[in-house]
Amino acid sequence: MKPIVIVGMGLAGACTAWHLWRQGVPFRLVDRGRPGSSQVAAGLIHAVTGKQCAVADDFEIRRDEAAQFYQNCERESAHTFWHELEVVRLLDPIEFEKKKHKFAQGAASHWVRDIVVDRRWPDAVAVLLGGGARLDVPKFLFATQEFFGARGCYEEGEIVAPVADAMTLFCEGSRGLIHGNPIPWRHRCARGEILTVSAPGWKQQRLVTGKGWLLPLGGDVYKVGATYEWDDLERGPSPEGLLRLMQMARSLGGDQFEVIAHEAGVRPILRKSQPVAGMLADDVYVLNGLGSKGSLYAPWASRQLVDLIVNAVPLDSSLSVTEYFANLPEQT
Repeated sequence: MKPIVIVGMGLAGACTAWHLWRQGVPFRLVDRGRPGSSQVAAGLIHAVTGKQCAVADDFEIRRDEAAQFYQNCERESAHTFWHELEVVRLLDPIEFEKKKHKFAQGAASHWVRDIVVDRRWPDAVAVLLGGGARLDVPKFLFATQEFFGARGCYEEGEIVAPVADAMTLFCEGSRGLIHGNPIPWRHRCARGEILTVSAPGWKQQRLVTGKGWLLPLGGDVYKVGATYEWDDLERGPSPEGLLRLMQMARSLGGDQFEVIAHEAGVRPILRKSQPVAGMLADDVYVLNGLGSKGSLYAPWASRQLVDLIVNAVPLDSSLSVTEYFANLPEQT
């Protein structure tokens, strides 16, 4: 087998490196060493999502795999970055009446623990859900860099073309999609802004979702997010984004808080936040498009890519980059 070079150490590249390591396959992990969207990602995993309160058909399988994968990484790296969470889903009472059948039967009902009226949100119905988790993405990436750096597998550098006499795995996230590396992409990348706040009075230990989300980090510190913008992707944090985030913070947590940080990142999106992976050309591979559900799907998608490269196991058709390009609609 030719040498393997992974380009990029966001979630996609880091998870791919761990899978190669566990299969005993030598590789070189090369990263620019500058923060990307994964460093800003909140790492949220929760079952019931979107305006329709839907549950993805594969959620439970992917969540179980993700939990086992990250917990194995914790043991090997001696760091902690996987945190189980209960989830509070807030719904307007009228909206809840329209959707309450989803919480009484079907896929969503599997995760419901209680339905309550909470004085912190007097104008909402609070649905308490199990199955939530948070991946501390920056800490996971730090642990990955530390682990593979100590073993001579990691280096800082920039690769913009396939490496000669090697298999090159491009895992560059939004940067690769926006700059067309290693091929032009029809992407839907979105800029997202997030606040980190200190709020000693909130006393919240659950992930709260509704119009936005509130994530407890411990020590009275929370993240609040997130915005979606499809223009000015390189802009960074904006005044209007700050105003929207502060409104979310007041709605989900309360009026009393102090802003610690205001950050922005670009989500790598192809299709509907569903990743693609596979071979683009001889010895050139890709894993990208993890989107806002990257923490959930990265362990599975990277395992599929490694099994293709190392063991010649065909990719799941829903993940295949070949299938993705074959099914793109014609542009007019």
